[in-house]
Order: sequence, then structure tokens, then C-alpha cells
Amino acid sequence: MEVDVTKLDCFRYCRFLRHVGKIMLLFVLALIGTIYYSTMKNALVPGVRSHNLAVAALAALGCLLYTAVVGLALWSYLACFLAQPGHVPPGWHPFQDAEAAAAELEAWERLAVEQQARRGGGWEGDAGRAAVARPRYCRKCAAWKPPRAHHDSMTGRCVLRMDHYCIWVLNCVGLLNYKFFVLFLAYAMLGCMVSAALLVKPCIDMFSSPHPTVGGLILTFLTFVFALAFSLALLGFVVMHGRLCTQNKTTIEAYEKRPIKPWPYDNGARQNLLDVFGRDRRLWLLPMHAPCFRRGLLEDALRVPPPPDELLGVRETV
Repeated sequence: MEVDVTKLDCFRYCRFLRHVGKIMLLFVLALIGTIYYSTMKNALVPGVRSHNLAVAALAALGCLLYTAVVGLALWSYLACFLAQPGHVPPGWHPFQDAEAAAAELEAWERLAVEQQARRGGGWEGDAGRAAVARPRYCRKCAAWKPPRAHHDSMTGRCVLRMDHYCIWVLNCVGLLNYKFFVLFLAYAMLGCMVSAALLVKPCIDMFSSPHPTVGGLILTFLTFVFALAFSLALLGFVVMHGRLCTQNKTTIEAYEKRPIKPWPYDNGARQNLLDVFGRDRRLWLLPMHAPCFRRGLLEDALRVPPPPDELLGVRETV
């Protein structure tokens, strides 16, 4: 019996990870709460109780700023978890009828074979740049998907400008919640760095104390270790996604097996960042989209540019 390997979906056997993600969700919330509690209790609150007014005022300001950072991290995390990543609308396709869709698919497949024979899997010229900007047929959904959309095997749906499925947020990161994900990484990294820095002195004091409380020592030291470890790990992710934002690429596109140069969606670092964070500066640091910007994101993601001349030449032989 012949099996069509293009229709195999091995990731469906990994969908149980969505239930594991529920545990990860609780773990992240518990970790944020623990780090916040330990930092406030051991580093900031003692300063607020100081008899020195300058120290107390500075510590109170530190409490407000630190709480704001943690609150923004938590808000961004929940926004990324709750927001829809941007699914392809049911029945979407850019063609007049099924016959036109079939002809388009066949033309692209023939062009891909020609390009592969010429450059061993690479794309050339206008056809290469247009390869990433064309609609494609998802065999798992048995439906067309817009440019830059990919099939999310964890949810079984195609997602617009899909970046990846993140088990930490129990959601797919895509067009509509990518900004929230990047903000969560940035605020979480900043919060962990601040916590690690503030807990250095309390840790030294507890280890130097002749009679430290075992529970307090363990909590403070473990909080410092976790905050330091996560700040370093998150720094790597922030740098990576910051680079992707300035290039207008997703994680999937950055590691594409057939890289396309120059990248057709690269409009310069400033414009690329505006395409992620929006044009309203008041909302840049908040995990939310202006309604008009959200509509614009969806319209752009569903727009299909005209095919290149090289494809039109192939069409004549179809």
C-alpha cells in the first residue's frame, strides 16, 4: 500500500504537549510570583523601613519601578497566552475558481523543479523573491494559505506569519501576538536582571550571618540563582528576536532550508520595527494593538502580490 508522505502529520502524536504546557503555565506564574516576593521581602522592603529618609524614598521608588516591570512582564505573558495568533480565515484563497487555483499550484511546482535543477534547491531572480510571497497549498488543512503562513501542527491550523509554537505560553506565536511575546521576553529579562542585582547583598549578608534562618537563606539564594540563570537565557532570546524584528523575519524564515537573498520583506530596520510594534508610540511598550493597526496587519498578511514574469512564462505551458 502506497503512503503519501506529504500528508503525514507526525506532530499530531506530540499534541499531548499542550496539556504539559498547562503545567508550564502554572510554573511560569509561580516563578514570577516567587522571584517578585523574594526580591521585595529581602531587598526592597527593608530599605523602605530604613530610618534614613533618602534611603527609604529611594527604596520606595525602586519598589514602584520593579513592580511596574514585573506587572508588564505578567501582562505581556497573559496577553501572548490569551491572544489569537492570527489564523487563516476558513475558505481563503486568492483565485477566481478552483481551476485557476489548480493551474497556479501546478505552475509553481514546475517552476520549483526548474529552480532546484539550476541551483540545487535555491531560488533565483524575481521568482526567488516571489517564492516566499506566494500563496501555497496546505495539504494537511486541504486549503490554501497566504504568503508567510505556516501550518501549526499543535493546533492543526495554519497561522499567519507564524514564528513558532511556544510551550511556555501554551500558544502559537504568530502575526497578532508576536509583539506580546517579544515584550514578555524583554520585561522578563529586565525583571530577572534587577532581581539578581538586588539579591546579591542579601545573599552575602545571610551567608555571613552567624545564625541565618535556613528557610530564608534557601529561598533567597535559590531566587538569586534562578533570576541570574533566566536573565542570561532570556538575554539570548531577546538578542535573537531583536535581530529578527529588524530584518522582518520569523524564526521559521530565518532557518529556511532555501534562503532567499535579498529578503523581500526587509524594508529597513526602522520600518521593520514599526511593522511589529505599530506606529502609535504610546503603545510600543504595551502588549496591545490599536484596532486600526490590527486590521492593517491582517489585510497585509492576506494580500497576495502579482506573480513574477518568470512564473507567467511557465503558466503558458500549463
